Order: sequence, then structure tokens, then C-alpha cells
Amino acid sequence: MNRHLHKNIDSTEKVNPFLNSSIDEWINYHTLYNYYTNFTSKEIKQSVRNKMLYGCGNTSLHYSTGQMAGTVKEPMYFRYCPNCFEEDIQVNGETYWRTYHQLPSVFICLKHSVLLVDSSILIRQGNSSYFYSNIENSLEKGNKSDVSKVNFDLLRHFAVESSNLNQKDYKFDQLNLLEIYHYLLDREGYVKSNGTIDQRRLEEDFIKKFKVDFLILMQSFPSGVEGQCWLRAITRKHRKSFHPVRHLLFIYFLGESVDTIEQYANKRYSPFGEEPYLCLNPAAEHFLQPVITNLKVTRCYDTKRPVGTFSCACGFVYSRKGPDKTEEDKTNIGRIKMLGDTWLSKLHQLVEIEQLSYKACSKILKVDTKTIIKYSKQRNSKPMNKENHIKSDLKQKWLDLINQYPILSRTELRKKDPSLYMRIYRNDKEWLKEHSPVVKVNRVTNKRVDWVQRDLHILGMVKKAVEDISAKEKPVRITVSSIGKMINNKSLLEKRVNKLPNTMKYIESVKENTTNFQKRRISWAIDQLKDEELEVWKIMRKAGISERFYSGLEIEIKRQIISAKQKF
Repeated sequence: MNRHLHKNIDSTEKVNPFLNSSIDEWINYHTLYNYYTNFTSKEIKQSVRNKMLYGCGNTSLHYSTGQMAGTVKEPMYFRYCPNCFEEDIQVNGETYWRTYHQLPSVFICLKHSVLLVDSSILIRQGNSSYFYSNIENSLEKGNKSDVSKVNFDLLRHFAVESSNLNQKDYKFDQLNLLEIYHYLLDREGYVKSNGTIDQRRLEEDFIKKFKVDFLILMQSFPSGVEGQCWLRAITRKHRKSFHPVRHLLFIYFLGESVDTIEQYANKRYSPFGEEPYLCLNPAAEHFLQPVITNLKVTRCYDTKRPVGTFSCACGFVYSRKGPDKTEEDKTNIGRIKMLGDTWLSKLHQLVEIEQLSYKACSKILKVDTKTIIKYSKQRNSKPMNKENHIKSDLKQKWLDLINQYPILSRTELRKKDPSLYMRIYRNDKEWLKEHSPVVKVNRVTNKRVDWVQRDLHILGMVKKAVEDISAKEKPVRITVSSIGKMINNKSLLEKRVNKLPNTMKYIESVKENTTNFQKRRISWAIDQLKDEELEVWKIMRKAGISERFYSGLEIEIKRQIISAKQKF
């Protein structure tokens, strides 16, 4: 494009003076066509191209690309780079508008790394046949975007991404972007074990990565109620189009770019690679062979890392945290969950047939000595009869113990000789049951309760509990349940309501409904944020209040903000 700018080129004949290139090259490289259609369907792309070529169709380009429905607005004025302008005048004697400078996600010139400046020419003139022939006289406005608080490297990255998006046809319509996004979210640990996305953590990390000022500059702060937050919507079924800025932000957050994201098409995230997996049972003939096809993946509650549980047909089950990054990782065991019959049989052979030491067995079976000792004594072998299964002298010791302490119960006798008890219990549970003292049933005399006195006593405890709950650093809702837990007698307050009239009357006077508790949490959150700039979204998040309650609490939040500012 040169100094003669023409809007709404609708046919080849109208651009004959500039036809050093084909009309398709003009659309692809000198308009915003690719930028606004790369994330749309093939049908929409073709419709937009036809509209640009022939002016056909019942809707405008902005409606076709979804710009009118979005909250990301294009720049009001044409923008330019002062350095580019000087170079153009010196070299060519004239200047022109750079296409990518007009993108809403671009704020710097890639050639000179300086901030773009607004001209005095409106991008939308309201006249489809508008011509402007003297650019030099339009560069008076000179307003720079306020990006003083924004990371310059981020601005440069998104300028590069936006320029690439505008110059290339990425054919994203042939990919299932939602599947790619889910794959990358799973890779980054945002998909829960039940397959849903941890939206709360995603939003928190998203804001933390970009910072509020940058997201506001990009007109893409993830706010709004459940169905209106673009960040949540872009991770779900795409029922509507999203502005390219938001795709670029989300792709960057997931650690990728417009040039790399295509490689993840049709991929399923496998933090432990593809099956089959190695069996790590040293007792099996297939030790270190890829024979396991049964893998269950969950998430670590603390680290959010994937945890794989590998179950082999030999009975050996083990787990470890992922993802696997090297070949060595595939041979690591985080925890053995089940040893299995193959392992136990090998242990029996080593201990009882080959009569190796526990230490030698531990080296062969790759477990510690305590595990060898434990399982060697718990080997599943059935005795020929009870007398062979357990030595008679052990039984006699137990009988002697009963005679020595005739009034003690079975539990009390166990405490006298725990080792003896456990040896008999593990090997002959039925004999032990038959030769133990009969359980004595203690008859409890029914004692009548003075409920008047107890009501007064509980009332004192409840008042103290309410004081303790109110004094907690983080607000806890005052309810019958929370008071009951505090006095360690929840069932009394729930089941003996009619026996405690004074106590229940007091509880009814102090317990909080949802609205009152939310107001108290808002007050607490404002107090916690007093050293920061008080913003509604910050207060809602700090107070832990869901977005669906915002409309009912908006006035209260603003009232408390004003009160707090006067106080501080």
C-alpha cells in the first residue's frame, strides 16, 4: 500500500493502478484478512473473501468475523512508527500505513522496537469510498498508548505473533483447536482426574502470568459471571468465535505459539508415554519388559503432577509421579501398592528352599529387609492341621495367661503379651476365639439428666465458642454445626433442641445467614487488602465469594470500599 489509501476494495478493476501483485496477494498480505479469519471456519473464511472481492453477502465483514459481538475493539486511529516515518521520507519521499501496526494486539514496531503512535485519522470514516492522499499532514495527534506498566518483552512477543498470524494462512479450521487446548491443559496439570478443568486455578495462574495491566491493555481480563468469562468459555465447546487476541494469549499461556501449536493435533496426553509399560517386578521372568497395558492416571493433590498406577498380570502393582521425561524415569518406582503371587512365590523359594539371608533376598527382590521379614512370615500356606500349624507350647502359654489373670478381658490379656497374641492370631484365629474370655457386658444404670442445669452449662460453652469463632483470623460462618464442632458436642445441639431452650435461643440470635457471612468476609478481605489498590475482583477473590453472588453484593462491596478509604 502507498500514500493513496482506499478502503473496501471490491473488485480487480478498482485496483488496476496498483496491480503489480494479484488481488489474492493484496488480500493475503496487505489487509487484515488472515488475522481475523485464521481462527474461524473454512466457510466463514470463504464468505469474508467473497465479500472483499465482490461485495456480496448480507452481512458486513465485522459481523462475519465476530468482531461486533466481541469486547476487543480495534484501534480508533491509524497508528504509525515515528522511525519508520522518518526512514520512508528520507528514502522514498513518502510513507504508508503498515498493516500490522493497526492490529489491536500490536503496540510496538518490530523493526525499531519503539511504541506506536496514534495519527489523527480515524480508522472508521463512515464512508466506504473514502480516500486520503496526504499522510504526512495526518501525523499530528501523537498520542502513545499507556504501556508504562507492561512488560516490553511481552509486547514484542505478541507483535511478532500477531504479524505472523496476519501474514500466513495457518488453516486452524482443519484442526480441532479445543482438543489441542485440552491436550496442553492436561500436559500443564489443569485437568482433574475426573476429566474436568480446574477453572479456578487456571484463572489465577493466567492472571498471575500476564499481570492485570497487560490483560487490560489487551482488553482480555478474564472476568464476568460463569457463562460470560471468555477464559472459561475457550476451554469448553466453542459455541462462538473468540477474538484472535484471546487465542494468542491462551496459546502463549500454554507455552506454545501459532507456529508450534499445530503439532499437537490429534494427540492424547500420555504423561507416561504409550503402552505397553515396563513391569518392574524383579521376581517375574518378564522383569523390565514392556508387558503392562493397565494404567490408571490420577493427579497429586499437592503438586498437581500426574500419578500413574501400573498393574501387571503377575499381580505386581506400582505407582510413580510423572511425567516421564527420560528413559530412566520409566524404570522408577514411587510406591509399591501390591506385590502379587509371583513375588511372594519367589520370596518363599529364596527364604525356605534356598535358605538365603533376609539381606540377600532384599537385594534380589529390590525391597528393604523389613519388607522381606514381614512377608516371609505372612506367606499364604495352609497347614495340614491346627496342631502342626501352630506350636502347642504357644497355645499353652496363652491358656496359662488366662489362668494367671482370670478377670481380664481378651484385649487386656493381649496387652500383657502382645507378641504371643499376634503369633496365635495370625496363624489360628479360630482357636484363639474359642479359647479367650467371654466378653463381659457392662450394664449401665440409667441416670436422669438435670436438663435445666445442663442447658445453662452448655449456654456458657456456646458463648465462649462464638467468641472463639469470631476471633479466628479467617472468617468462619457461625452456625449450629460450627458451634457444635467447637464445643465438641455437635450431636447434642442437633438432636436435643427441645431440651436446651436458652442455648438454642442464643444460637438463633447469633448465627449467620449466607448474606451476613458474605458481608463479614468482604469486610475481612478489604482489611487484608488495605495496602493494595481496592478493586472489586480482588475483594471477591480474597473473600472466596463465587461470581454468581456479585450482582447481589455489588452495592455492599462499593459501600465498604468507600468506608475503608475514609478509614485508611
